[in-house]
Amino acid sequence: MTDGTGGTDDQGLPHSPSFLLPPSSFCLRVVKLGGSLLDFDALVPALRSWLAGQPAMTTVMVVGGGSLADAIRDAHVRQPLDDEAAHWLCIRLLGVTAELVARLLPEARLIPRLGELFVGRTSVRSGGLKSALQQEGGPRPRDAGLWILEPESFLRDEELRIGAKPLPHTWGVTSDSIAARLAVALEATELVLLKSRLPDGAEIGEAVRTGYVDAYFSRAVVGTRAVRCVNLRAVGFPQVEMRIPGSQEDQPQRTRRSRRT
Repeated sequence: MTDGTGGTDDQGLPHSPSFLLPPSSFCLRVVKLGGSLLDFDALVPALRSWLAGQPAMTTVMVVGGGSLADAIRDAHVRQPLDDEAAHWLCIRLLGVTAELVARLLPEARLIPRLGELFVGRTSVRSGGLKSALQQEGGPRPRDAGLWILEPESFLRDEELRIGAKPLPHTWGVTSDSIAARLAVALEATELVLLKSRLPDGAEIGEAVRTGYVDAYFSRAVVGTRAVRCVNLRAVGFPQVEMRIPGSQEDQPQRTRRSRRT
């Protein structure tokens, strides 16, 4: 994040030197910022500190809905609000929380469409991001900073254009699965879940069963390269590297585990 030595890139976008990438590189992480962290008094310094400690990489963030989404869930139970309406109200709400975090972090860039991550032709169609980037004259990734995505356009339009089956419009899909779908679509180097606690283990199935992630997450995450869970509230930001379903990797190691929620 900006520390007084940063400036702007050639598009006039704010950046921090720690996040600059060589023009030929495409290293990208997707981060889901849990809605439970929106009432964390130290959210901004904690988030900046965590980001500063990560390997230099373009970072795309999805922000959860927190208690605001719970209000829509409650209305869905108590009022004549159909599933589809409740779904899109929650998706629009994620745009509000994205803007909130962007205002707290003025060095970040709020983007309403995934295509704004790229310079040049921004329509990424069926065949995936990799094939689009390999096309002569195709889109090229911007190489600066933290990008906070309002996910509605991605879910209404861009998700379909990359050939993905839409995520179900149910309460079993939250910003956890949206971030996982985004990580797969972008062929991200890693997916990071920033939350208020750690899961009880490294198995994604167990994380689903205990409610640490949403019910669809174990399916949405298939195809990701790496998944980390981080407790942003705890000193030192303890983390767990998760075992991805279908992965042949060895059992990941848990580091500095904390039970603080």
